[in-house]
Amino acid sequence: MRAELAAAHARIAELDAQLAASVKRVRVVNERLSTILTISAALLITHEIDTILQLVVREAVDLFPGTSGASLFLVDQAGMRLRLMVSSSGRVSAFALRPGQGLAGRAFLSPRAMLISGPELEAALGELSEAQIAQKRSTLTCWPPSSALLAPLRIEDTRLGALVLYGNQNPHLIHPRDIPFAQALADLTAVAIAEHRQRTRAAALQRDLDQTQSLHAEAQARLSAAQAQLLQSAKLAAVGELAASVAHEINNPLYAARNSLYLVEQDMPPDAPQRHFLTIAQNELGRIARIITRMRDFYRPARDELELTEVNDLLAETIELVQTHLRHGHVTVTASFCPNLPLLVAHPDQLRQVFLNLMLNACDAMPNGGQLHISTELSCRNERDEQWVVVAVRDTGVGINPEHMPHLFEPFYTTKPQGTGLGLAISAHIVTQHGGHIQVESTPGVGSTFTVLLPVDRGVEEA
Repeated sequence: MRAELAAAHARIAELDAQLAASVKRVRVVNERLSTILTISAALLITHEIDTILQLVVREAVDLFPGTSGASLFLVDQAGMRLRLMVSSSGRVSAFALRPGQGLAGRAFLSPRAMLISGPELEAALGELSEAQIAQKRSTLTCWPPSSALLAPLRIEDTRLGALVLYGNQNPHLIHPRDIPFAQALADLTAVAIAEHRQRTRAAALQRDLDQTQSLHAEAQARLSAAQAQLLQSAKLAAVGELAASVAHEINNPLYAARNSLYLVEQDMPPDAPQRHFLTIAQNELGRIARIITRMRDFYRPARDELELTEVNDLLAETIELVQTHLRHGHVTVTASFCPNLPLLVAHPDQLRQVFLNLMLNACDAMPNGGQLHISTELSCRNERDEQWVVVAVRDTGVGINPEHMPHLFEPFYTTKPQGTGLGLAISAHIVTQHGGHIQVESTPGVGSTFTVLLPVDRGVEEA
């Protein structure tokens, strides 16, 4: 009976010890779960990544009493170097490792958290340089560590970094049952880092979107202004065309009237009283002739308005001006400019109107999108070796029917429902006033090419 009673008391004592150990483990687990919940709550409140990382390493040391310190590493964008970001000591140096090197390198490549000690730990520490070991000695209270808890920071297949917990001199204070808690802490940290990067990327995308919208609005405003200016210029040029036509029609009978008065004057005696009225009539007819000359020269650029013009730059500016229009019409533009084109003596704003009109017409000819190609070259077009700057605007649009070709440059002739019929007429007028001309080649269903030829001033070229 005594022996059985002693055995019973021994069993009870053993059960009490096991119960106490279980209660202690449960208390430790509850404390760790509480710490992890506290960290989770903190991650929801703060969005400062530095604050989050410092909180993780500080709580990690308290979460695992057997550790002498903790370090958190993040990989660079190239995925080639692991850099120390936060240390439980508060001291962060320029500490960097390759993936697979040292404890942090092994943690980075590991699929899950792990506990290492013994020869494997010694091999990992042996991969560090003397300078790196000296840095670790300065940040840890115990060196070398007796063991280490390693946990990768990763989201699915994306590796972000590594969390390293260094054991103190007592290797038995860190147990394999600590591994799930280390991984849970690392997963929380990885989620926080990924969420911060997504938020940063979203903010950058929003800034880019705002900038793009601003540029779009600016380009649209510039295009609208250019179209309004083109329409206004077209109206003025239409008046000029009408004035020049009227002047031409009036000039012939006016010339006949002046000649008739001249003949009458020759036969009239010098002292005839009608000579005074004849002189008045001749003066007034001369004034009419001067008015007609000014009408005929309407919209012709004055010499003092001309300047040296770089055609390639003018075309590049015009392409930039219609970029939004091209993008909305799903039109892809390409350019091949001849380098070192000679400067032209021209009115740049009027030439810009010509190029703008040709590009917009090309877009209208491609309602379902297409290719717009702008090219320049220097060419000799006759036996006198005169040089011409040749600008070609080629589209892959619907083309022009043969019956419309002879009327393209006639004022008020158009095939567009909302067209004015002035764009090409004014463009041809401007090019003619610059001493050049426009050529057209078109195949229905294939596309059209408008070629502008502008003469090179020899004096400017030699200068």
